[in-house]
Amino acid sequence: MKYQLMFLTLLMTLCMACTTTGNHKPTADQNRPSQVQPVNADEVDSYYDFDDVLIPRDMEIDNKESLVFESPNLKAGMMSFQGRVDAISLFEFFVNSMPKDGWHTTSSFKYGRYIIGFEKPNKDCIISITDGSFKTGLHVWVNARKSSLPQTMGTTLTK
Repeated sequence: MKYQLMFLTLLMTLCMACTTTGNHKPTADQNRPSQVQPVNADEVDSYYDFDDVLIPRDMEIDNKESLVFESPNLKAGMMSFQGRVDAISLFEFFVNSMPKDGWHTTSSFKYGRYIIGFEKPNKDCIISITDGSFKTGLHVWVNARKSSLPQTMGTTLTK
């Protein structure tokens, strides 16, 4: 009797395990985390120091590698980011999003290293994307054109 009870308990446990490991498809509610926060459209992607260069939310800034110069008349420099994204999709992101901020594509290189040049009437932007083993690197350079600099900047001192 004791062995029969153990056998029935084991058999019921196996039957219950088989019903939970079937090929059923989860519903939409089962896929969602229990505490989902609504995504605000403004929180999807971000503008950092350059207010006209949108950076995808999956890219994290590397403060140690970034350098931005700012004065009342000028903001220029290089910002560095890393993230777990596909290099070609990051390339396509910038090709599609930069014109929305008034940038015009001047040139681009693909494969191996991705480089895209953009321009506005008063400044230039170069975006470099490198595909690493675990993370993709992104460098964003923005500089003012000489014609847009104030007369006190960009002049050389002579004796």
